[in-house]
Amino acid sequence: MESDSEKETRQRALAAEGALLILVDRLAMRGAISVDEGIDILQVLSRSSSISAARVSQSLNLLSQLQRLRRGDSTIAPGAPATGPVVI
Repeated sequence: MESDSEKETRQRALAAEGALLILVDRLAMRGAISVDEGIDILQVLSRSSSISAARVSQSLNLLSQLQRLRRGDSTIAPGAPATGPVVI
């Protein structure tokens, strides 16, 4: 059975991990850190446990989409032109 201190330590670790996920996501979206740096940080977090990997997967998907958008990959933006601006 888990003691109260172990339970509190686990809860604090999950809270710190959650805060770090939010921070990395927002810094990468604002351009304060590169998307590559954000992905690197998230990959390190995901290796700590299967629970962490599950929590990180959504953020990794978000940053991967952001990376493709910033590189101009129109396949993830349906209706967007593949090259050049749309002229009407």
